[in-house]
Amino acid sequence: MRVWHRPFLLDRLFMQHHPSSGSGWQFTPKTTQRKIDLMTFIEKNTSFPAPRNDLVRATRPQAVAPYPQDWVDAAQKLAHEFAEGAVQRDLDGARPIEQIRRLRESGLVSLLYPKSLGGGGGSLRDAAQSVLEIAKVDGSTAALLGFNYYNSLVPLLTDYTGANDDVVRHAANNRFFWGNVTQYVNKEFVAEHHPDGGFTITGTKKWNTGAPLAEITTVLAIHPDRDHYIYAVIPTAREGLEFHNDWDPIGLRGTDSGTITFHNVRIFPEDVLHWGHSPAQTGPLPLWASFGAIFYTAVFIGRTLGALEHARKWVLQGRRQGSFGGVSISADDPFIQAEFAEYWVQVQAAQAYFERTIASVQEQWDRRSSLTEEDYGAIALETLSLRTFAARTALHITPRVFELLGGRSTAREADFDQYWRDVRTLSSHDPEVLARRVIGKHVLHQDPLVFPPHFKQDKAG
Repeated sequence: MRVWHRPFLLDRLFMQHHPSSGSGWQFTPKTTQRKIDLMTFIEKNTSFPAPRNDLVRATRPQAVAPYPQDWVDAAQKLAHEFAEGAVQRDLDGARPIEQIRRLRESGLVSLLYPKSLGGGGGSLRDAAQSVLEIAKVDGSTAALLGFNYYNSLVPLLTDYTGANDDVVRHAANNRFFWGNVTQYVNKEFVAEHHPDGGFTITGTKKWNTGAPLAEITTVLAIHPDRDHYIYAVIPTAREGLEFHNDWDPIGLRGTDSGTITFHNVRIFPEDVLHWGHSPAQTGPLPLWASFGAIFYTAVFIGRTLGALEHARKWVLQGRRQGSFGGVSISADDPFIQAEFAEYWVQVQAAQAYFERTIASVQEQWDRRSSLTEEDYGAIALETLSLRTFAARTALHITPRVFELLGGRSTAREADFDQYWRDVRTLSSHDPEVLARRVIGKHVLHQDPLVFPPHFKQDKAG
């Protein structure tokens, strides 16, 4: 079925009860108190396809709250909820199904969408800080939220004129959690023309973060002419999608970044996003990687702060072997105090860098229609530098907290290694040495960073 992108029936039904609500989920306090079962409402009153399996069904909201007035406060409250059972979920490699449902119910998944399109109208800082707060206690859920943010922005990134607004409205109306099938590295993931319009895709892509838990996902494929990309948004219930469930890393174990095989999957014309930047997309999507760097950084800093807070509570509870003479708890050991201070100061610097970069990128985003290729390059360099610094800081601190803790902290149930494992897994996606080479080259030569096309325009012969 291809009717997922038709939100009109749902909007009409909702408007009958809430004529002042517009097209977004603007529930009144009375409605919230009734705890409308949104899952049942959607399934009975819309033409959505049946969920791909019970996994997706379980992430659907059961009761929907109004958008919060304070996004970071809402994220902190959810983080408090998510902390319960987080260690066991990490040890089990369990998918954060309940956590995704709660993120959808709270509205956090739609934070970055404009209010005019039914979204939360939050800022980049609101989104980044929300990821950071959740990352303190639950790295997998935080990473999934971060990926949701910058992939849910794809319809707004591919075009700045509003041509993709219907996709955004539909996603906001239903508080969709987004997956992504957008890796650029697979050069054999090529679409084919369909005789009735649109395309079909047959091929395999790895590292599709969150897609098994999502109802919709972005899809990046090479156009049949092999001279540019196409970007589409499809439901994960689309016929022909095979999810391999093969994600089994050392960290971020619940992020479901597994392999997906497309078996003659139909991409309808209306699934394809409008591209408004040039005749065709021949290179990376503007700002996509830069937003990604910000949310990676939020996870790095959040995991580091979580490790320090966990360590702080630990050293307040007892005295480790080898502590300074005369102290009753490790927190009073002057050597531990000095070591902890070093880590704390380093993460303060990362947070300050984080805040400065977010403010800068927000300013650029607000004037996105006037950005040049040189502007995109400058933003990419700025966010790449931030991500590199934050990753290095996190990789230094998260394994070294064991210096404060003693042998008991290595017990499996303590799970102090979760922070390093999550940071190591995420940072490995973009090796620091490659990032430093890019940064160093452009800082030394003072030349602009301009993204080359991925497709060579060689028509000779």
